[in-house]
Amino acid sequence: MESVRPTPVNQLRGYTKEDKIRIRICRIWKSTIPGTVQKYTNLHCILVDEMQHAVEASTFDVDYDVMASKIEAGACYEITEFRTIKIRGHYRVVPHETQVLFTSKTAFRKLTSVFPPIPRHRFFLQDYNKLYPRLNKVDILTDVIGRISSLQQLEPKQINQRVVYKCDVVIQNIRKEELTVTLWADVAEAFSSLSAEEFSLPIIVVFTSLKVKIYIEKIYLSSTASSLFFIDPDIPELNTYKSVFSDCKEALEILPPSAIQGNEAQILQSAKKVTIDELAFLDPDLHKDDTFVCRASIKRFDTRFNWWYSACPNCVKQMQKDPTTGQFICQKHPNQIPMPWYKVNLILEDETNELNALIIGKFGEKFFGMPCKDLVLNQRLVEQQQLPDEFLRLIGQKKNFHLRFSNRRNAFNSNDVLIHNVTEDTAMQPATPQPLSREITISSTTVSSLTSMVEPTEQSFKRKRESIRRALFTSGEQSGVDQISDTDPREFDEVPIKLLKKKASPTAGKADGTTPKNT
Repeated sequence: MESVRPTPVNQLRGYTKEDKIRIRICRIWKSTIPGTVQKYTNLHCILVDEMQHAVEASTFDVDYDVMASKIEAGACYEITEFRTIKIRGHYRVVPHETQVLFTSKTAFRKLTSVFPPIPRHRFFLQDYNKLYPRLNKVDILTDVIGRISSLQQLEPKQINQRVVYKCDVVIQNIRKEELTVTLWADVAEAFSSLSAEEFSLPIIVVFTSLKVKIYIEKIYLSSTASSLFFIDPDIPELNTYKSVFSDCKEALEILPPSAIQGNEAQILQSAKKVTIDELAFLDPDLHKDDTFVCRASIKRFDTRFNWWYSACPNCVKQMQKDPTTGQFICQKHPNQIPMPWYKVNLILEDETNELNALIIGKFGEKFFGMPCKDLVLNQRLVEQQQLPDEFLRLIGQKKNFHLRFSNRRNAFNSNDVLIHNVTEDTAMQPATPQPLSREITISSTTVSSLTSMVEPTEQSFKRKRESIRRALFTSGEQSGVDQISDTDPREFDEVPIKLLKKKASPTAGKADGTTPKNT
């Protein structure tokens, strides 16, 4: 058996016998019998090899306690006498379509050293902007990373006559975009038991195996039976996050209880509905904290202004071009590579009047369906006044625009009207169906394009674009850019592992970034 080479994880196939695998167990969790208290049945884990290929494994005919005594998270093993099956159903935690089964015959030989080395962790981290296509899908679960900016105290919720504890955690990516993660049951209790004082700021966390959901038109993530969390895990992304948030030393914000948050969401939902003419006569200083909903459509885009600017990836302020070197520089964060950032000027109209409005940054990413950098880099729209098709197709579509007044005045000594959200207008059905969009993958980045035919040559494409622009958009001299500073009860039938050994040092979880184990 020593002469037999281990099978690479990516070559494992269901119902095919393999002699052995050489892996590291990255994480372990356990499942329970529904309706019982702490009655564990199966053990689940993630196996990864030196090529960073990962596969899920679970027990088959052996009791949880027996298997838990044989293996530990973080250790490397040579495993023999195992079975493989094809994954059926939902809630996959890794992309591999095969699952390894541990039986009472399975043998584990612990390895003190492995070469080539096997990474301690394997996550499939998703960009916050790519979560919408995963909404309510359970074929594959989601991993994310972020800096903890605020959190909520543990609170009880009644689910199908059972009391389950939950807490919300708000995290930020390196673009300072925020995302809420709702933790339930055992993983919520484990997270809430931690003390922020135990960790050095900023605190970086990875949440695994989450479902993408939406509430009050806002994307959030919800934990599942397989979810775990890892504080400051030993992965390449950690250093980047620590560097970006190195100046964030303030204490974590404590979120209000869910009941209060729900009231705030209802306030947004019941925002005052106005016409454009009514909005034009409101005093911005008296309504700086109000949100208005206006049923309108985009009349045209104002091409006197650039629709994107070169932003600092840390503070998203406009980077200035150094006249000597030609490089873009942020005074607050030097040596940063600029990224394209939405700043789109447009004209809204309804039956009463028309109004200039502005959509910036992440609100543009949701409205236009992709990050600004994808439009600029993948579609080569480096000319800041050349408008993409993703803008053109929105003209004339009736939507509900959530509007607010900017807190500062622009060059014309007036307050910009900012678009904070856009929702579909269900009161009006289009007379003719809109062109369907399809997804095209270019360099691992998903972008959207229309199904209408494109003229075969670049020259004819430019002529077509220019004719559309002349017909639909205003023109003028280029101006500079201003500086912008339901819960499924099945999810609780399993809980993440917290106890593999009777006792563990409270500092062990901190050292390797794993969840501390309770005694």
